[in-house]
Amino acid sequence: MKDIDFNLIKPGDLFFTTNPGFVSWAIRQRTWGRFSHVEIIVSEDRPPLNPLLAKEGQPPLNPLLSKEGRLDVISADSNGVFCRAVREEEWKNYAILTYPEMTGEERVNVLRFCFQQIGKPYDFLGLASFLLYKQLQSDARWFCSELAYIAYKQAGIRLQRRVKQDFISPRDLYVSPLLKPIAGNAEYDWM
Repeated sequence: MKDIDFNLIKPGDLFFTTNPGFVSWAIRQRTWGRFSHVEIIVSEDRPPLNPLLAKEGQPPLNPLLSKEGRLDVISADSNGVFCRAVREEEWKNYAILTYPEMTGEERVNVLRFCFQQIGKPYDFLGLASFLLYKQLQSDARWFCSELAYIAYKQAGIRLQRRVKQDFISPRDLYVSPLLKPIAGNAEYDWM
């Protein structure tokens, strides 16, 4: 595992990353950003909120508790929305940002919303909408930054106020004045 102080990371924090692929490059070019993908952290080598996410009399919503040495995220990518460990290649260029004023209840609401989206398909039209700046987005599908933005918004936190949710990008979230960096190996491009 990377040299990170996991005591600083909380479920609901955001993991930003990129890769060398064409779509990643296109997103970075379109947004002038360093990152092309954002994921919602759901665990940090231990299950701190898992009991809180369970409804009374039901098993916890997170069946994929992190195992030793892995950081689990909810990701919306070409495979749809699912929970998985951060991939090794995602650690090559990453940043983890947190909203320091976020309450435990808000974190639970963000995570509950994200877990409810697992299994939904990727929003390829939404990605095209974002790249072409034409409204083509589907409400039943998700792309990464849209999922993160709406998860926070439904918990009462507006990470951006000037960007429509259909056009929200990883960079829009990354430069939110509410988020603070807590780990990463990339320079922060808004400073």
